[in-house]
Amino acid sequence: IKLKQQGVLIVGMANMHEIGLGTTGYNIVRGTPRNPYGKDKHYYTGGSSSGCAAAVAVGLVPLALGGDGGGSIRIPSSLCGCVGLKPTFKRIAMDAALGNSVFHLGPITSNVHDAALAYAIMAGAADNDHRHQSQKQPPVHLHAYTVNAKETGSSNSLKGLRIGVFEEHINDSEENVLRETNRAIKYYKSRGAEIIPITLPHLAEIHMAHGITITTEMFSMMKDHYHSKRFLDLSPETRVSLTIGKCWSAAEFLAAQKVRSYAMHHVEDLFRNKVDVILSPATPCCAPPFRADARSHGESNLPMTSALMRYVIHGNLTGLPAIAFPVAYDEDTSLPISLQIQAAHWREDLLLHVARESQGILKKGVAKPSMYVDVLGTCK
Repeated sequence: IKLKQQGVLIVGMANMHEIGLGTTGYNIVRGTPRNPYGKDKHYYTGGSSSGCAAAVAVGLVPLALGGDGGGSIRIPSSLCGCVGLKPTFKRIAMDAALGNSVFHLGPITSNVHDAALAYAIMAGAADNDHRHQSQKQPPVHLHAYTVNAKETGSSNSLKGLRIGVFEEHINDSEENVLRETNRAIKYYKSRGAEIIPITLPHLAEIHMAHGITITTEMFSMMKDHYHSKRFLDLSPETRVSLTIGKCWSAAEFLAAQKVRSYAMHHVEDLFRNKVDVILSPATPCCAPPFRADARSHGESNLPMTSALMRYVIHGNLTGLPAIAFPVAYDEDTSLPISLQIQAAHWREDLLLHVARESQGILKKGVAKPSMYVDVLGTCK
């Protein structure tokens, strides 16, 4: 509604991973969008906001709206070479009765400035927020993004910025992603940033807590379909995920929220006393190939799903804002390689500032995919 009030034209709805419960973008019923990047093969866009990222990457629209419950804005943005912003939890109000406590709305755009504009319009209190939760938040601002605009690209544009790096964690990525992440770290140092070693403890437990939380809450939202004939219309992957959500006990759900509380206290202490932002790859790999047999029979690949979520779900469980953006392209496949930056709650302005300064990492700028249509340019 806020975007419409500012004159934004809504041109359509995009496909997504079925009911938003997956990371590849696969949808056997509605169709699976293809990643516009890549040589010789078809690749997944990532999910669940798959069609949104594909539409932006291919040039059909400059802005799309995604939902992020477990990386569903950042994963497709990363794999499709877009900018994806997951704001602080409830920073952008939802006018639907969504009960998911890890779900965030946010923009997917072709550049950082468009992400900043979209965020500035959408964020903050909303009259149509039926739970009035959006009223209880700090004022929306882009202070760090606007104040430092004149220094963009200079040798001290990030002077004094404390960037937290969990080295053991980022090392758990494929060779090409790790190489480009380390190259980005050197770039930040050259711009005056300070690299601070940090630890994010108990990640396995945090990932499990997120899995319990999101599947339980998704089942709660879909339980009427679960007990109807329509349940069989869903793909096997979705049915398995919802059934897992049905099986968690109240005690296990409560234990997951205790883990969430621990994770939130830990990151709040990090941002209060040690770092300004946390850096990691957005995904540990480039876009996975879309196999021919998956088009007709579907695909359930838990190791691939878990890998794509490796760096993103910490922010969903804790409600931290995060942004993903491209920093390189794979030499063999031309697929995008992206970074993720996370900041303290309500500091989207700092994320946008760092993302804008990161544009210098791409020496030749953002590469257009082999499939690209300059819709806006054609309309001028």
